[in-house]
Amino acid sequence: MNLRKLILASLSILLLTVSCRRDDDQTIVPDRDRQEVYDENIMEIEEYLSTHFYNYDEFDAANPYSLANDQFELVFGAIEGGNADKTPLMDQVIEKTVTQDGIDYKLYILKVREGLNKDVHGLDNAAVSYRGTLSDDTSFDSAVTPVLFPLTSVGSQGGVVTGFREGLTEFKTADGFTQSTDGSVVYHNHGIGAVFIPSGLAYFSVSPNADIPQYAPIFFTFNVVSRSNTDYDLDGIPSHLEDLSMTGDGLDDNTDGDLLVNFIDNDDDGDGVLTRDEVEKKAYTENGGASFTTEAEAQSYFDTNAAADEIFVSINLESNGIYTLNTVIVPNTNNTDSPDLPDYLDDTVTNDLSED
Repeated sequence: MNLRKLILASLSILLLTVSCRRDDDQTIVPDRDRQEVYDENIMEIEEYLSTHFYNYDEFDAANPYSLANDQFELVFGAIEGGNADKTPLMDQVIEKTVTQDGIDYKLYILKVREGLNKDVHGLDNAAVSYRGTLSDDTSFDSAVTPVLFPLTSVGSQGGVVTGFREGLTEFKTADGFTQSTDGSVVYHNHGIGAVFIPSGLAYFSVSPNADIPQYAPIFFTFNVVSRSNTDYDLDGIPSHLEDLSMTGDGLDDNTDGDLLVNFIDNDDDGDGVLTRDEVEKKAYTENGGASFTTEAEAQSYFDTNAAADEIFVSINLESNGIYTLNTVIVPNTNNTDSPDLPDYLDDTVTNDLSED
């Protein structure tokens, strides 16, 4: 049983428990057929894409990574009246297929610009400014200041809807920012775009608030500002690196074949030695006696000095204003039989570094 099945099983038990507490007189309405809802949703989305445009005239497509474009605000409008000659969104979006609940969902993504810095993985945290709307352009949520989201739901971590996550992972982060004297911040060279999501990859029948009807497709415009590692099982390995097959969700990577996929398994190879004891955490605060006073200095140190078996984890700002670079050394001592398999994934190697 994989993680998604575990989550769905737990949710089913919870819903059954809640339902049993209701008065006997109250009728429970079953969910509509998912394929039927999807067929309706995709028609509604494609109708919107065919009759709306975005304000591309305000975006310098010839110089997408210009300073002016860093402050571009993506807005949709109807193709009518003075805008009758505008290019419809349908001619500018790309398609992405996402399989969930036995249905191949079509996700439409508008890439105004991809971004220049770091890729975003489905197991990351991502900082995003965004606006969520319905097909009648009603707004149901927004954040002008970037909000940090865990993109995948694990335990008490809420995550985001699948369609939003799958849209964000098509973009890259900002490579810097400028802060004005009034405190406002402008991010540079970040991903700018939108995603159009059928309800089966969103909230389906369980709306989070009254602003989103049941079975409604939802749209998001967004700016992807930054990403950071997660480590859901606290084993020292960033969760996105435990997605060995690089499918984006890590749910088909289970090295030891137990009930836990790697990114929530603290002993990935099942050899009895915890993963965190088969790797070595490192922390650096200075380069040649000089403390890291900026995040860029710490990143540069890693880029220049990291060992071949050393993995970047994070850069943290301490209370004294100094930055700490955190990494992890991942040994591979069985180079003959398993040259591509690090110790924490190789059950024939049981070196417990915590005993050193």
